[in-house]
Amino acid sequence: MILMRPRRKISKLDMAPLIDVVFLLLIFFMLTFAIQGQGMDISLPEGQSADAQTEESLIVKINNDEKIKINNELVSIESFQKTIEQKLNGRIDKTVVIEAQQTTRYELFARILDLSRLAGAEGFSIVK
Repeated sequence: MILMRPRRKISKLDMAPLIDVVFLLLIFFMLTFAIQGQGMDISLPEGQSADAQTEESLIVKINNDEKIKINNELVSIESFQKTIEQKLNGRIDKTVVIEAQQTTRYELFARILDLSRLAGAEGFSIVK
């Protein structure tokens, strides 16, 4: 009885994709490699140093007893809009930080938010 041996497949490793990748990497590194003195000579204008003007944050605190303070200055709800409008006038950063207690009535919080927006506030940070 003659049995046939199973034929083995002869496989060869295809090197073409590997060579393509190596050449692409070679081209990439050649193009991105910086050689000393290869750049352009440019003359940049001298800048004037400006004093950094840091504005103090505008903090509105609402206490448990519904007292309103703007930067630790006690303000009534009736004069709140006028006071905050004066403080926002001439400021670059028109962000108001509202710091309220957890027990603050939502009505008062919403009213402070609305009055601040009417006074010219553009951004708000709410702190608990």
